Parts: sequence; structure tokens; C-alpha cells
Amino acid sequence: MNDEEQQLRNRLERIIAPPSRLEAETMLDAGRRQVFRRRSWQAAGGVALATGVVVAVPVVMREPDAAPPAPAYVADSVTPVKKNCQMTALAMPKGAKEATAEGVDPSGRYIIGHDFSGQNFKPILWTDGVPKRLPQVEKSVQLTTVNASGVVAGLATEGNLEYAFRYENGRYTRLKTPPGDWHIYPWPMMNAAGDIVINAEPDGKIEGEDSIALFWAAGSTTAVKLPLPEEANVYDITDDGMIVGGSFVNGEGRDAYVWDRTGHGRKLAAPAGMRSVAYAAEGDWATGGLWPATGSGKPALWNLKTGAVTKLDGDGPGDSVNRDQLVVASGKLIRDGKVVGLPAPKGQETSARAVANTGLIVGVAQDASNDGPTTPRTWKC
Repeated sequence: MNDEEQQLRNRLERIIAPPSRLEAETMLDAGRRQVFRRRSWQAAGGVALATGVVVAVPVVMREPDAAPPAPAYVADSVTPVKKNCQMTALAMPKGAKEATAEGVDPSGRYIIGHDFSGQNFKPILWTDGVPKRLPQVEKSVQLTTVNASGVVAGLATEGNLEYAFRYENGRYTRLKTPPGDWHIYPWPMMNAAGDIVINAEPDGKIEGEDSIALFWAAGSTTAVKLPLPEEANVYDITDDGMIVGGSFVNGEGRDAYVWDRTGHGRKLAAPAGMRSVAYAAEGDWATGGLWPATGSGKPALWNLKTGAVTKLDGDGPGDSVNRDQLVVASGKLIRDGKVVGLPAPKGQETSARAVANTGLIVGVAQDASNDGPTTPRTWKC
């Protein structure tokens, strides 16, 4: 990955704007488009940078069906705290000059990440801290989720070919989409059983028109279309089969939702006048973002049993949560509603990516100038 690529990724990760189900697209090549997918799609919200990024804004046609009234809003938490956290450098596979740790299973045993060949992902799976390169079945193989059984899912890309996959017992399996040509987004997410969810739009309709939500049962390669409202996009699935996401209008997130597989949904709470989308869930908790009519968004934490919400300290939407309500948002760890400082090597900065139920946090460290290579790290607080 070159310096221009790294700097552009860093800028995109720091954008704070209204939620959108868009993916940041570029006028470069398909490999580079994949680099942006993991973190920038949910934050870009109509913002284009002077670096050549072109942002596509999805459009939705009508309001979602009415939902029951949401529970009351819980007051903000705004005071930062300091916490003693132990940092550990993850070993990198032979030949890797840099790498990222992007996800972790709830048990903390399996960590997924990548190093890079030019602008393409080269997948790495750590088991108990030991790295292993997974087979490079396509030019770019991006790992996006792993469960406590070590089953991995992600996106594979070769030229104009892109598909979701499951990796289990040393073998890749391509996950089939419904008949026709589809573009899947943003990335597959999986629960403990191995069930996988993602969204898809007809090929050529880059603004999200006619998008559908897909479900692959554990071990299956045949997608089932979830019976959700047209505006619905899904982003994660819990171990008990609840699916979190949001409704969208004119390309912007309106309301965070939780659904079951039959399409029965419940709107999650948000403060008056704020929009919301849920991006990740674990146990009884979900995280995502809250956006006012103007200004920056904030991370949110929902209780899935009650639907109640807490607006958290920090910037940007939450994109990882554990059963003890630890949240990762925009590279920061949030505990008890407050940002927790993670230690960094001298002269470097850290960016958290995900948190396990054990409290293990995974992420990266890099020179504060953003010019050096990224190295994978873990923290325990």
C-alpha cells in the first residue's frame, strides 16, 4: 500500500457526516475501491475529498412502515477517562512489511486482518496470536467477520468479479446471490452459528435503488431474501438471529432498527430530531450512530431488549460492541460512555478496530505522520 493510499484511507476514516448506506467509490481501480469499503462507506455521507474520491449517494423511494414508539432517550456521557491498558504487538506472517488487525471473534481467540499487495488485500488469520496467511483465491481477498469456531467470511475480488465467501476447514465456498447480476455491500457479517447477512443491489444501480437484504444460513450457499421494507439495510446479526440496521430515505439513514428473520421489526430509540443507524450488535447490545440535522454525528449504544439508547462520547458511529457494552467508534475505545486512551508505541498513534467479549481490543499502530507502515496490535484494559 503506497503513501497516497494510506493518507486517503486515513482522511476517509475521519470524516464525520450524516449516515449513508453508500460505499466510497473511486475513479481508480477495483482493488482500491475495496480498500475503502471496510471503514469509509458509513461515514462518507455525500462528502467528496480533493484527493479524487467520487462518492455515490444511494436513493430510497418512500418512508418505512410505521413502528411502535421508541423508549426514552438516555442522557449523554461526555467526560473522557484514562485507563491502564496493556498493549501487545501481533506477530506478522513471514514477508509482511505491514499489516492490519480488523476484526476479532467474541472469544478473542481468532483475529482477522490483512497485509497488502499494491492496493489488494492479502488475508491473515491469527489463532491464539499465531498468524497464518489464507489462500489468495482471487486478486483481493478481504476478511470481514469471524466467529468463535474460526469460520471466516468476507469479500473476494478479481477485476469486475466480486463475491461473498465463507472460509471453513481450510476451504473457501462462494456464497451465491439470487438470479441476476447483483452488487453486494458493504460486507458480510456472521453470528456464532455461521449465519451470514449482507445487502445487494442490482448491478448498475449504484445509488442503492431496489436493494435487498440477503441471508445465508450456516453451511448454505443459497441466499434467502429477507422480507424487510424497501428502505431497510442490514449490517449485523446476533447469535439469536436478530438483525440490526436501519431505514433509509434519499440515501440518508433515518431510523435504527432491529428485525427478526420474518421481517418483524422494531425501531430503536433516538433523541428528538436525530437520525440513527445501527451497525453492529453482540448479545443484548447494538452500536451505531446518531446524527443531528446539522453537525457531527456521535456513537450510540442501544439495549436491544428495551430499545433504549445512550449517546456516547467520541466522534462518528460505533462499529463494534461487546456484551459488556464496550464500544469501538472511529478508532477509539469507549467504556462506560467515555473514550478510553489506548497506549501507543513512542511517536505513533493507535486505531482500534473491534472488541471481543473477553475485553480484547484489536487494531493498528502507525507513525503519527501517517507515513509509516501499519502494525497490528491488541490491547487489554
